[in-house]
Amino acid sequence: MNILIFNCGSSSQGFKVYQTSGHDQPVVLVSGKAKNVATQTRADAFIEWKSKISAGSQKTDLSSHRQAAGKIIAILKELQVSVDAIGHRFVHGGTFFDKTVQIDPPVLQKLQQCLPFAPIHNPNSYSVIEVCLEQFPDVPQFAVFDTAFHARMPEVSKQYAIPRDLVEKYGYYKYGFHGLSYQYVSSRMLELMGKPLEELKLILCHLGTGGSSVVAMKNGLPLDTSMGYSPLAGLVMSTRSGDIDPEIVLEMIRNGSSPDEVSQILNNRSGLIGLSGFSSSLPEIIEASEKGNADCQLAYDVYAHRLETYLGAYTWLLDGADAIVFTDDVGLKSWKLRAKVCGGVQNLGVEIDAAKNVNAPLDRASRVSSARSKTQIWVMPTDEESVILQEILAQFCLA
Repeated sequence: MNILIFNCGSSSQGFKVYQTSGHDQPVVLVSGKAKNVATQTRADAFIEWKSKISAGSQKTDLSSHRQAAGKIIAILKELQVSVDAIGHRFVHGGTFFDKTVQIDPPVLQKLQQCLPFAPIHNPNSYSVIEVCLEQFPDVPQFAVFDTAFHARMPEVSKQYAIPRDLVEKYGYYKYGFHGLSYQYVSSRMLELMGKPLEELKLILCHLGTGGSSVVAMKNGLPLDTSMGYSPLAGLVMSTRSGDIDPEIVLEMIRNGSSPDEVSQILNNRSGLIGLSGFSSSLPEIIEASEKGNADCQLAYDVYAHRLETYLGAYTWLLDGADAIVFTDDVGLKSWKLRAKVCGGVQNLGVEIDAAKNVNAPLDRASRVSSARSKTQIWVMPTDEESVILQEILAQFCLA
């Protein structure tokens, strides 16, 4: 059977079609990504893909994820690739979902109720589900949730210091995100470090072109993470503010902004684009800062400072980490960012190897720390689609 996976991010839309059988390892028939979907960047929007017999790339208008999904499906039909099941990354399951579910009308209604929890993610994924229901009405579809990975965080990490009646009535907890990526990366670290996951203390940094977060892992479980009730909290991101004083939100409302307008400002007009007024892309920010753009230099420094703050906090929380891992597009490709945040902290037992860092390959995991570094530093590509695939295969086994 052929299983189509949609990995819908805030500014990208990855896809893979796996061919599976009862005994053999799954084979990727087609893979690709729509990039710069509905983003504020100077780069063109495009879709790239490759199969066993062909590859392609096309610049195209990608003003929405719904539009991107339609064009991806058109490419698959042109390649004559059939689809027997579909899996969707769904960022926030709220209090409704803590495990993978097959999508039916009741589930679809609950997914609709989850849309406000992640306003620049969940609506995108939901729109892709709608496109797939239109294009493949008889094909079973599944939702796989990023928040499920963090469901076993300790209560001290989940709880906000607000009245308990509000927490219980509205579900105001820290949920955490990028769980599919962390599930994959942590399983790879078990192999790379040759220890059971339960014996490793890890800090994993998922730094994407849209959203970014950090998680501390101990005893094989997430201990804490930077994102919270929504994917807005934590690190500075491309268009998201990350952590801010809640009083700022209240002042914005007092000064005449509606809640929806505040959400738009903090989710879509803040972060790198808000600080720089130039771009939401970190590589473009770094390049402009090196050419003397002071606003871009400030944006880069604030981005790195916030990341360093979380790295320091989680190092303390873990009583030292066995490894720090950088993944996703920015984490994988920006050697300059890694050098900036991992430099000058030798007293903490963290020392990066400059040559290894610059030359880290993009297609496999590599260690970029020096031989003297007590904490290993790793760079690796993530593979959220393979996690979604395994979740779907498990559902078929249970059926």
